[in-house]
Amino acid sequence: MAYGYLGQNTPNQTVNNSGVFSITDSANLQSQGKLGGSLELIEEQTVSGTPSSIDFINLANNPYDVYLVQMSNFIASSQTQVIFRFSNDNGTTFEAGSSAYQFASQRMITNGGFAESRSTGTTYIGTDVYTNTSTSNLNGYFYLYNLLDSSKYSFLTQQLSAILGANGRTSFGGGVYPTAETINAFQILAQVSTWTSGTAKLYGVKQIWVT
Repeated sequence: MAYGYLGQNTPNQTVNNSGVFSITDSANLQSQGKLGGSLELIEEQTVSGTPSSIDFINLANNPYDVYLVQMSNFIASSQTQVIFRFSNDNGTTFEAGSSAYQFASQRMITNGGFAESRSTGTTYIGTDVYTNTSTSNLNGYFYLYNLLDSSKYSFLTQQLSAILGANGRTSFGGGVYPTAETINAFQILAQVSTWTSGTAKLYGVKQIWVT
């Protein structure tokens, strides 16, 4: 199938093939995983029991420059912040040194409150979003960058929402692991509690480079 052809009567088109994809072209290419930004589902985990973390390991088996994780309906046994940590040994241990990470996030609350949470050196990448009971389930997503590249720092950006008490709250922000090494696993932690339910889906973000 030829792509990028919009027809001779399209305004401002001077040749038969403009190189512009139609909506149908884009949908077809994305469904085949041949368009930049296409997602490949790598792994889905659903909370079982009461773990303190959900761990995604062996990332090198599915190498991507960028990963996306969707979090759906996460609930903890008691009020807790969602935090993240990285691993350089496939999840045997997770980096938790006193200045292993830097992060900054902005929190907005539906009652009008605003706050920021940040650190230039701490044991995790924080979010300032909390969850605890079945009525305060947490949802959102985060992106991961450069994890498998040993010459670059590893970055995370996030946007998460939950209800705590009577008010909704949303956080957006990001963090960095400022050590250039291969990161091949990461975890989603309930900072001071355990998870009782929730589903996390890990995707690879396909990128197409034109040279």
